[in-house]
Amino acid sequence: MTCPTFRLLACGVLLSSAAWAQQPPTAPPGASPGRFSAVAPPARYVPAPPSPAARAALRLHEQGCQAEGFDDATCEKAVRQLEAVVREDPRQLDAQLALADAVWNQAFRQPEGSAERARLRQRSLDLYQQLVNLGVPDARPYYGLSVLTRDPKVRVELLRRTLELAPKHPEAHKDLAGLLLDQGQVDEAVREYRTHLSVRPYEGREDALADIQFADRLASAGRVREAAQVYDAVWDATAKEPRSERCQIFKAVDLDPYERIGARFAQQLRGLRAACTGTPRLEGAVELERQGRDDAAIQELERQIQENPAPAEPYLALQRLHLKKGRVDEAAAVMTRYFRQEKDSQERCRHFRTLSPRTTRALEPGLMNELDRACRARRP
Repeated sequence: MTCPTFRLLACGVLLSSAAWAQQPPTAPPGASPGRFSAVAPPARYVPAPPSPAARAALRLHEQGCQAEGFDDATCEKAVRQLEAVVREDPRQLDAQLALADAVWNQAFRQPEGSAERARLRQRSLDLYQQLVNLGVPDARPYYGLSVLTRDPKVRVELLRRTLELAPKHPEAHKDLAGLLLDQGQVDEAVREYRTHLSVRPYEGREDALADIQFADRLASAGRVREAAQVYDAVWDATAKEPRSERCQIFKAVDLDPYERIGARFAQQLRGLRAACTGTPRLEGAVELERQGRDDAAIQELERQIQENPAPAEPYLALQRLHLKKGRVDEAAAVMTRYFRQEKDSQERCRHFRTLSPRTTRALEPGLMNELDRACRARRP
């Protein structure tokens, strides 16, 4: 999925499209192969600001027609109102786009392979295509149709038109980069993805994993240095993430080819790996606690720390178990061991700020003051 609901404004698309990428549309039997086209005449469509009726219909669309939280009755009412708005004034572009989205999402409420599903999908495509054919001076219909269209050449045309109208459209740059890479146009794909990274607001693991997937494709195409640049960007974007999150994001990366070229992220990630892996006893301790065998779980966690003292999770679990049994001094001693061995100041402060107040009060005063001063200085 290229445009999750929480990123609609960044994508430049009014509509939720979570289902779009899951089942790419195809033209129905007998449709002309060239039906979905990016070719458009010079712009002559001048959108009008949303009317009061349009705003009311758009609110209904948001309430009931999104892919997440879809409600049949509310969406059907929204469709009727949107249709009325568009009949009254075809220049109501937001209403036209919402109608196309609503109909598309309605299609997925119908049985797979049914004539009604095909009809609704086709209607949605036609609504987007009509706006494209009018040369609407707005990026959204071009991008919306690009998501729904299978033909790679048409998609490239639509995405280029999207970027003419919205040069900082992050998802269009990303989609275009992927298509160009498919077509062997690697240099242009790299340029498009760099632009995507420069204009895209990073919003979490989903973004990072998409970037890593593109980097892996570049590496498979023999462009390891360009792939390393993407990895460097992911590394920088995740700098404020908890170490455990970074561990999950980068856990499958093969560092060898990147270390051979001296990639910055690879050198730093190698040092992080010790804190990312090597905690096989942690899961066993969790199971022992679930069985009510807290003392056995404590012993298992102590063994885990002896085997690999780097990860924070065993210390945190051990602290919690000691507190559960009322052993505050032991909880503080565990966390003292963690803070003494932890070299990453960001991780030290992250876990210091989330300590149980009982543990904090039981820390050695010197260590508590040291952490308090250092972590106050690190606050934004």
